[in-house]
Amino acid sequence: MTLLSQNIKNFVQGISQQPPILRFPEQLEAQVNGFSTEVDGLQKRVPSVHIKTLLLALSAGDKPLVHYINRDATERYMVVFANNTIEIYDLQGNKKTVNMDDSVKNYIATSTPRDTLRILTVADYTFVLNTTKSVQMTDKKSPDYFSTQGSMVYVKLGEYGRTYKVFVDGVQKCSFTTPDGSSSSDTQKIDTSYIADQINTQLISNGVSTDHEDNWIRIKSTGAVTTSDGFNNQALIHYSTSIQHFSSLPATSPDNYCVKVKGDPNGEDAGSYYVKYNKTDNVWEECVCPNVNTAFDANTLPHALVRNSDGTFTFKVLDWTERKVGDDDSNPYPSFVGYALSSIFFFRDRLGVSSKENVILSESGEFFNWWMTTANDLLDTDGIDIPVTSTKVNIINYMVVYSEDLYAFSNDTQFICRTDSVLSPKTASFAEITQFNSSSDCQPKVSGKNMYFPSERGRYVSVQEYYTVEDISEMKNAQDVTAHIPNYIPTSVYEIIPSTAENVLFCLTSGDTTSIYIYKYLFSQGTRIQSSWSKWTFDGEIYGASFIGYKLYLLIRRGNNINIESLDFSVNIKDFADVEKYRVYLDQKKELSGGVYDAVYQRTKFDLKTAYGYADISSFNHMCLITPEGNYLPDITVDSNGSIYVDGDYHDKVFVVGETYNFYIKFTTFYLKKNDNGNISSYMNGRTQLKYIELQYDHTGFFEVFVSFKDGRKYTYRMTCKTIGDSTAELGIVPDDTGVFKFPVHAKNDVVSIELQSDFPLPVALIGLTWECLYTTKAKGV
Repeated sequence: MTLLSQNIKNFVQGISQQPPILRFPEQLEAQVNGFSTEVDGLQKRVPSVHIKTLLLALSAGDKPLVHYINRDATERYMVVFANNTIEIYDLQGNKKTVNMDDSVKNYIATSTPRDTLRILTVADYTFVLNTTKSVQMTDKKSPDYFSTQGSMVYVKLGEYGRTYKVFVDGVQKCSFTTPDGSSSSDTQKIDTSYIADQINTQLISNGVSTDHEDNWIRIKSTGAVTTSDGFNNQALIHYSTSIQHFSSLPATSPDNYCVKVKGDPNGEDAGSYYVKYNKTDNVWEECVCPNVNTAFDANTLPHALVRNSDGTFTFKVLDWTERKVGDDDSNPYPSFVGYALSSIFFFRDRLGVSSKENVILSESGEFFNWWMTTANDLLDTDGIDIPVTSTKVNIINYMVVYSEDLYAFSNDTQFICRTDSVLSPKTASFAEITQFNSSSDCQPKVSGKNMYFPSERGRYVSVQEYYTVEDISEMKNAQDVTAHIPNYIPTSVYEIIPSTAENVLFCLTSGDTTSIYIYKYLFSQGTRIQSSWSKWTFDGEIYGASFIGYKLYLLIRRGNNINIESLDFSVNIKDFADVEKYRVYLDQKKELSGGVYDAVYQRTKFDLKTAYGYADISSFNHMCLITPEGNYLPDITVDSNGSIYVDGDYHDKVFVVGETYNFYIKFTTFYLKKNDNGNISSYMNGRTQLKYIELQYDHTGFFEVFVSFKDGRKYTYRMTCKTIGDSTAELGIVPDDTGVFKFPVHAKNDVVSIELQSDFPLPVALIGLTWECLYTTKAKGV
């Protein structure tokens, strides 16, 4: 039998669901409301500060969509989509005016906004996409020029001794022969305008209605017009709806006269486009084909929440650009027409959406144009509409910009759009790069150099860390950072909230609405030195959260009250610097003043209900009051009116009030460990009899340790910051002790469980642990 001890340097690796013999020494069996910091050890999580109670009409079980806008240092907003409407608050809880006509409410009408709506903020525009709306075209068509504009006769050349003839419905209406050029005066009679005058005169005399200018004549008749000129039809040109070459058009024309230029005669309308004459500018300009649909039904495309200059917001239908050139062949509908959109994103100065298996991006710099700008050529700035391709159907759920590339996520496959130069329809394409299962409930999020996304596994979720393979920049891989906690995070993670400042990811899940699952990680010189999972619990239902700067903002339901609360991750601070003697660890905490002193009962009354702005007192659970001297009064009684009473006259004093929350950990079963070239393993060939455990703590006010045995015995040991024999030390006055807390165990390692908790409003920081045991090696056979 040998007396041994082992030291655990820190507890910053969170929990593990592996068998205890496989766990690292730094891992725990359970950790709730703890924050695993690489500098200060395992701490009690930061408290939440009550900012304001909102008059949001949300019922228990509702699933609103909460979106945060971080415009700049002074304008930050929380947007709540619920009950078929939009409410906006700044981060002080002040409600903002949202101008919204009834006509646009239908677009956000859904009982499941969290599942149905996708949100993207670009500058002062917050785009809102409803994934259940199929994009449609309106009945609006381009003018039907072809049915009313008639036919054109254009004298392109004047030749000697040629006969220019015009036929309408096979009947000759004009025949003019130019002189043979034998006389010098004949040169004036082969001028194209002169010839056109003669033809027009004959047409009118033969009952044909015309317009005539310069060297062209428009025949208004709807009959079939043909011409001949004795010069292989190169001198007298006729056209009505189409022409082979643009060079065959006259320099001028009737206003808005439209014609299709067919282009390459070797292909069926290959390279064809449409032009019409603009008489104001005296130019032919490209236009859209007559009598085709040109406009999207804007009510079926994403809408926008726009910040106005006066600080109000307007939710409105957007003015999407109409089709201005080409026809259904040369400038076809975007592939999303007739289908719903699944995501919206911004990439390289283009607004983009996904629909089924296609990714569609707007014209560069023109976010509202999905059409080509010319049908005559494919420009680098034109919109892009490309599919993701593989051997199976891949419906796109989300688009993510990561490492300067664009990624498409389907349920089982990831695709990448890479381009080393200008992103254009000529170069853009998607290639399959990896195959990992990805949840359709949650947008993948980029944090630092990695990307994270959840993967559903029955009743639980795993979180994948997507990264670039070292030294191979074009190769990607993913690893499961929840492999050691496979049954920890409940299903339906709907939001991942990263903070590179704190090296954390927060996961919100519909499977546990009162908790935030936190992943704390740290890399040093490319090596992961921390991978810690735990959870934070709250006495309320969490609707949404976001990191803005160094604070985590929550929209949380406590009882029947909806609050904005914040958690400040700054180091060595006080949330209320002028009031707190030390940082008070209470949830929904706030300053409390305005007490009314009752001289008869010699007590001061404080109205909590009014102070918090609560409609009822259902969320006043385990309330604690911190006096101006730093003493704390736990589990204060709140009467039916929402009031509390404090003995003494404090009418002019400011207290801190809030709800206690419990920091809890359960240590793993202690096994002697050995390190064999970096491989940690447990000694299993002997008996481990625990004797004492020494906990190292720093700047800690209070905690208690429970040592429980399988036979039902349970012992409690408290660290209270008191010095034995010192009757002057008051608990709570200076809750800031650093030292070692030693307690006995005296039991075999696998028959005892050791837990630690602290529900006092005092700081806790556990640095490390040393444990002693008697180790007996099993006898060897002979």
